[in-house]
Amino acid sequence: MASAAALTLLLGLVPPPANAADQTVVVDGYAFPPGLRYVAGPCSGGGTPSPYAAYRSGSVLGDHAIGLAFAGRTGGMGGVSAWVANPAGLLDAALATFHPSALPGGSGADGHITIQFDAVGDGFQSFWLEGRYDVSNLTGWHSGDDVADIPTDWRWSDDNTLSSSGETLAELADGWGAGSGGAWLDFEFGCRGRDFYFDDLRLRTTAGTTRYDFEGVPTQAFLSAAPTHHSTALERGITRLDLVKGQDHFLLADANTPGDGVWSPGYVPGTATLWARPWGAAGFSPVASGAFQPGTYAHFHVRPDRQTEYQVRTSGDDTFEASTSATLLVTVKRQVNARAPATRVRQGQPIRVKGRIAPGDAGVRVSLQRKVGKQWRTVDKARTGRKGRFVLKVPASSTGRWTVRVSVAAAKGNLGSSTPGTRIHVLPRPQPQPLPVPQPVRVPIPVTHVPTDEAKGTVPPSAHHRIPRP
Repeated sequence: MASAAALTLLLGLVPPPANAADQTVVVDGYAFPPGLRYVAGPCSGGGTPSPYAAYRSGSVLGDHAIGLAFAGRTGGMGGVSAWVANPAGLLDAALATFHPSALPGGSGADGHITIQFDAVGDGFQSFWLEGRYDVSNLTGWHSGDDVADIPTDWRWSDDNTLSSSGETLAELADGWGAGSGGAWLDFEFGCRGRDFYFDDLRLRTTAGTTRYDFEGVPTQAFLSAAPTHHSTALERGITRLDLVKGQDHFLLADANTPGDGVWSPGYVPGTATLWARPWGAAGFSPVASGAFQPGTYAHFHVRPDRQTEYQVRTSGDDTFEASTSATLLVTVKRQVNARAPATRVRQGQPIRVKGRIAPGDAGVRVSLQRKVGKQWRTVDKARTGRKGRFVLKVPASSTGRWTVRVSVAAAKGNLGSSTPGTRIHVLPRPQPQPLPVPQPVRVPIPVTHVPTDEAKGTVPPSAHHRIPRP
């Protein structure tokens, strides 16, 4: 709860411009718009107002209500005051209140509703008429008495002398005519030391209806992260992050408030929940939760396979409103593993490249590209098969050094990507070799056997005759 000093708003009685259309005005805590002001003062019989600002989750209009805490101290009161530009046209005026504690013993008023009417039309510069009546015995939620229908006594502000009795504000203003001004309606409670909350202030005039929805202290949730996978600097409120399949990242969450006149601007404590919408999902789903303090973050570790959107949402509490961060788009490039089995080929032979992609989707278009000058030209196309595998090839039509790469198209929640260039050396075709000159074949002439004068019955071994058995 905030201190009483923070609630002391130096607002005079100068009226703000009137709103002439039906509307609901959302009030962020004690950041009152023109037409409302904070008021505090002593109750009947005297007392010193020393309330603290209080907030409550759960109300009759919207998510929150605001109020005042008195810590049991009696005699003082506080609340909200509303401006009515044309009191003669006031039809309804009421404020819903909630008293969580039981009624104390004895009697006494819980508060007062005071009306200040600029009867002389000088903008409350001199004196004005005041009407007051007590409000008592309030417990739980109370929709509020219709101030426009309650007749009361009207006294001059400078000397407390009675001007008239038994008139409503509209009747009083109608009697004073066109020269009169507007009126402030002060709704103040706390005289018996009980804490209270208020919401749904309703003002209906002939010009239109205005409802004030009092909410908690506004907050704004933020996602922060390093802008690249390899950087260390932190970007607050980051909305895009580019990763490659397999890379992880840390997302940090916290929240701050612009303040509400009681709470100063700055970081606030709370609980953050990370929500994610992966590619193809219909909506966001909660992933993880973590607490943060004014000086710390909630940490979330992510490793998306495909494009994913992230938000962080703070749950809010009795004091602070819930909030949602800007959406962070995390893109994920495919990982491409490719290799050429041969980096030296002959002219006319195919240059082959094979590999697989991750995630391993089938049916993704892949291209083999050759670098010509500074441009990459596609020389073959295919689609991935089972588990993301592919094979690409192109005939080596010219000699020299080729630089080739594989390019993968964006598909199925992943950005396209390309491999680094691979050098292939294309050698000239081999030259045909001349046929060998035939060499003459020399056949040796058999030796002529000459008869010898050897003794009969003997044969030389060289005659190769077998000697018959005798």
